Amino acid sequence: MSTLIEESPQILSSKRAVGLVCKPGRPDIAQVAIDVVEYLQKNDIEVFVDHGSCECVHDKATLHRICDMDVDFVVTVGGDGTILYTLSRLKTRETPLFCINKGTVGFMTEANTEDAVGALEKVLKNECIIESNLNLASGVEDRRFEDALNEVYVVSMVPGRLLTFRVFINGIEVDYGRADGAMIATPGGSTAYALAAGGSVLTPRVHGLIFVPVCPPRFELKSMVIPDDSLIELELVKPEANALAVIDGQVRHGVDAGNTIWMKKSEGVSRFIRIYDNYYDRLRTRLEPRESVN
Repeated sequence: MSTLIEESPQILSSKRAVGLVCKPGRPDIAQVAIDVVEYLQKNDIEVFVDHGSCECVHDKATLHRICDMDVDFVVTVGGDGTILYTLSRLKTRETPLFCINKGTVGFMTEANTEDAVGALEKVLKNECIIESNLNLASGVEDRRFEDALNEVYVVSMVPGRLLTFRVFINGIEVDYGRADGAMIATPGGSTAYALAAGGSVLTPRVHGLIFVPVCPPRFELKSMVIPDDSLIELELVKPEANALAVIDGQVRHGVDAGNTIWMKKSEGVSRFIRIYDNYYDRLRTRLEPRESVN
């Protein structure tokens, strides 16, 4: 299943510990970070703060690297980039995230800065749900890359150079052609880079993945929605055209020409704490066109 909803979960364990990660370089985040730390500590919860962000609360909580956080859940303050950054560094990707929006889009976030503490109060009372989202596994032969929440994007190492792909689904060749790059995205990732590249939105209960080529000349490659139990393989056909496999825009792996990148549904998931099942509300309000800034 692409998305699984857990009703009335038990959020806190005997650890009573919460992590905090903020988008760096944003002084306007300071007050909400302070409010979150003070509220959690008032409820006898230990707070571990990412040593690379949230400088305003470094003297109020315990500094920890994200990869060392052993907590009941992590609060992020920022946007989708902050979420992906946090997931890429967590020791356990299934650690639940509660995400406060202070980014450009923040599609995956749950609360805004004005109602963050009120929403956290509901979370501590278990008046919430946990939404589990499909992750993508990928790699080359026995070499496995990090899991992706949104997409795995394969692009030329040389900017502006086309790649030639042979596309296989479950071992059957389904397409062949050139493009600036190509990606496989999850339903969650279908509202991100895949949507900007011309793909369709896959709603969470669609049991699918989407293949999206980026700028294929003469439509040599076609976007496809495929079952999420499929094995997708992208063979790099063009000699000496080496590529990068980019995981959620966070991690890059070099792939030599002639190799094949495989992608499939991961056994792991990413878990988001939400006050209610609000996907269509977020789809309607978060992806509106931005107003121009004069």
